[in-house]
Amino acid sequence: MYIQLFFVCLCVASSIAGVLYVPAEEGEEYVLIPLSRVRRQTTGGVDSSGRAFVSHTGTIVDNNRHHLTGTGFASKQFKPNGPLTTGGSLDYIHKPSGSTLGVGASNTRGFGTDVNAAGRYNFYNKGGTSVFAEGNYGRHYGGPGGTGRPNYYGGVGISHRW
Repeated sequence: MYIQLFFVCLCVASSIAGVLYVPAEEGEEYVLIPLSRVRRQTTGGVDSSGRAFVSHTGTIVDNNRHHLTGTGFASKQFKPNGPLTTGGSLDYIHKPSGSTLGVGASNTRGFGTDVNAAGRYNFYNKGGTSVFAEGNYGRHYGGPGGTGRPNYYGGVGISHRW
């Protein structure tokens, strides 16, 4: 419990201040300063059906070769009163090849948790032609219907843009 609370406080402090102080063992101290400004976006509101939502997306890594984005969200239905839904995802792109990987999960109180992962690996990607392998996996855990059977897919493909 305390480790999760410490991690959340650490993330909030680093996103607000931009500079993070880290005490180490034997009296050593470190100050972590971000090397580049990262993109963050927070959205929220209430839609016409009475659902309140908030979402925060941030770029974790972005350089010539890699791009990693994380998202966290929460929503709650108020008219009629419904359960709280929370979740998050990580999305990775390997820039030179265009290969992708994404994982995510969401939990609705009393209705269970949905977990999913999807990826695409580009073997060849030049001149408008792409040869790739892709797959995804999803499963529902818990809730009134219990844990569901996994849904998965895998395939190999080729595409060309004229």
